[in-house]
Amino acid sequence: MPTPVITSRFRPRHIALAAALVCTPTAWAQTPTELGEVSAQGQAAGATGSNGLFLSAPAGTVDSIPQKQLDNVQLFNPEATQSQTEITAGQYQSMDPTESFTSSLKVLPNVVVTSDGDSMNGDDVYINGFAKNLINWTLDGIPLNDNDSYAFYTNEFIPTRLISGTRYFPGAASAAIPGLAAFGGSVETYSLNPGPTPSVSLMGGAGSWGKYRYGLLANSGLIGANTGAPTALWFYANKNHTDGYYDNTPSDQKQYLFKSVTQLGPGALTLFYTQNNQKFNYYGGCTAANQAKFGDTCNVYSSSPIVNGKPNGLYSGYNYNQYQNWLTYAKYEATFGKTTVSNQIYYYRGNGYSGGAYTNSTYNLLQPTGVYGKVSAPSGGLFLSHSINSTRRIGNIFRLATPITDALGLEAGLWLNKNDTTHDQQFVSSTTGQYLGSVYLEPVSTKLYEPYVNLTFKPTPRLTLQGGVKYLHVSRDFVNDAALAQGKPGKFSNDFSTTMPSLGVNYLVAKGINVYANVTKNTNPPQYNQYYTGTYNPDLAPQKATTYDAGVVYDFGMWSGALDLFRVNFDDYIQSFQYTPPGSTGSISMLANVGKAVNEGLAWQNNFILNNNWSAYVNLGLLNAQFTSAKVPMPYAPHSTVATGVTYKTGPWRAKFGVRHTSEAYWTDFKSPIDAHTTADASLRYTWKAGDTARGLGLKKVSVSLNVNNLFDEQHVYKYKTGFPFSAKDPGLYISRPRSWYLGLEATF
Repeated sequence: MPTPVITSRFRPRHIALAAALVCTPTAWAQTPTELGEVSAQGQAAGATGSNGLFLSAPAGTVDSIPQKQLDNVQLFNPEATQSQTEITAGQYQSMDPTESFTSSLKVLPNVVVTSDGDSMNGDDVYINGFAKNLINWTLDGIPLNDNDSYAFYTNEFIPTRLISGTRYFPGAASAAIPGLAAFGGSVETYSLNPGPTPSVSLMGGAGSWGKYRYGLLANSGLIGANTGAPTALWFYANKNHTDGYYDNTPSDQKQYLFKSVTQLGPGALTLFYTQNNQKFNYYGGCTAANQAKFGDTCNVYSSSPIVNGKPNGLYSGYNYNQYQNWLTYAKYEATFGKTTVSNQIYYYRGNGYSGGAYTNSTYNLLQPTGVYGKVSAPSGGLFLSHSINSTRRIGNIFRLATPITDALGLEAGLWLNKNDTTHDQQFVSSTTGQYLGSVYLEPVSTKLYEPYVNLTFKPTPRLTLQGGVKYLHVSRDFVNDAALAQGKPGKFSNDFSTTMPSLGVNYLVAKGINVYANVTKNTNPPQYNQYYTGTYNPDLAPQKATTYDAGVVYDFGMWSGALDLFRVNFDDYIQSFQYTPPGSTGSISMLANVGKAVNEGLAWQNNFILNNNWSAYVNLGLLNAQFTSAKVPMPYAPHSTVATGVTYKTGPWRAKFGVRHTSEAYWTDFKSPIDAHTTADASLRYTWKAGDTARGLGLKKVSVSLNVNNLFDEQHVYKYKTGFPFSAKDPGLYISRPRSWYLGLEATF
């Protein structure tokens, strides 16, 4: 079978501030902070028994970000019982705003971020050798990985302009983080809050390879101050475009986002919505001249539907990807006495397809009538393939935190999720667009529940002990409609259950020096391909891993950082293998839990505040990542990475320069080497603040920024894909993209 291709009365000033505070996720078990007449959940770690791990999102509103976040690319939590880094809003603000947010990770140790094309079309991310489908991704606490394949598309959810920061755990992290795939760590990203004063920001820019961007960000400030439900909100609309001449994949992306915060009683209601619409070419190779002639769907092949009197399946109008996705949530969080509760319901919808396959042959198809049989290509035309992926996901996350004693704190929660995805490879007529049938039609339904309990115990002010456990139960139903139409087995169901404990310790050795150690188990169930890859194995079990890490976090004023030693024992990972059943002379393929791997190494991160103008970072990673059972290295797992950079600020000017070196690694075939390479990025920003008005125009702030990626144009380390439809003139994979620039402007009224 083919493999499927794979969001009372209050004082206005006080309530605006309160709204900004209460909409942060999970301010666990904290004493309310009095803000005049308003009681709101505070930002600082205050509750007894709390270690600062799950207190709140990184601070920041759409018009104000704390200076510490702007001056550093990374911050460290000295009280955490495992490795934990905050990627700051300052790091995001220094990036090209059209890039996927995951590009912010590339300065971290043992992280590789690459793209087949422009980052705005999505990145591939590898952490400690684990690919992005083995990394847990969340947005405002909501798990984002697809529940039947664990896929994650980095360009879909939130632009960098709207991010307050990311909490990054380069390991299995804690029992209190929901998700299905944290072998390579958890990446928790949070959206900025509304600001307290009204504003409208207009933004735009242009850059290399025909890139341009325009949009707006409207912030309401406080509305309804005397209604008993004061509210602040923002709305964002944006378009990104690139001609993609260097990778030959023209792309259009439209983004719409909304967030509101309403104070209701002792807590706050947060509403959030994000939508991403994107269309990009399937085959590369368009020239600038042809792009101007044929538009965004042109490619390396002819842009004519008829060539030499025959239908041309490589006509660019047939071959492109188009996808839309939506994520929305409603969350209420409040503190009652010493107990904080939160409930967050969310809904995700994704729908789209990739195009590119074609044929003029006869095919066996599941036809619209329900009959399975031969269908011929239309007279004078072709079969065109649309590999459709349609997903609906609804879930709920409930959390509760409360102190049990002065030294013991409890956090508990429950994650529920239902995921329905249909994988459908449709054939349509190139002449009429009529649906003719499906090569496969496979609905998959995945239901799960995951309760957790986490305890934090502080027997002394210096010592923190944290222990927890979460239990995952997954039920999956798979239907192969094409097989059923042929009278073959086509309905399968499985249940998977796993218990995952976590234990950590943190000790304050001396002022500014904390040490920690942690062990956590993690798991994820088999992907839905267990039902169509080779021979069905009813005994296929979840993949499992145990993460060990220990380290030190230090802060000496001008110099702060963290050193982490880690090892991940990855057991029972799923491999396809050939075997000969008893009494048979032929071999068959089957998926089974026969794989083992080890990921171990060192991650060292450092920040330096040199003076009021200069700051710097230096990050070093050492890694050994091997599939031990297969005796091959993990792909994109360099033995060493070094990232260093400086930031300079004076008055309205801010400049940043960073260099990253990655040692030799291997591509996904485990044989082709990826050369060691060094790349450099630079950014320059000028921000003019005019106070409340500028000559009566109401202009409050203007920012002009310039980003240059791959400053020294390190191009020699790309690989070519081979075989149809790729050729030696069609670079399929860039390890470092050619030098590119982007000039941006944002004006706030």
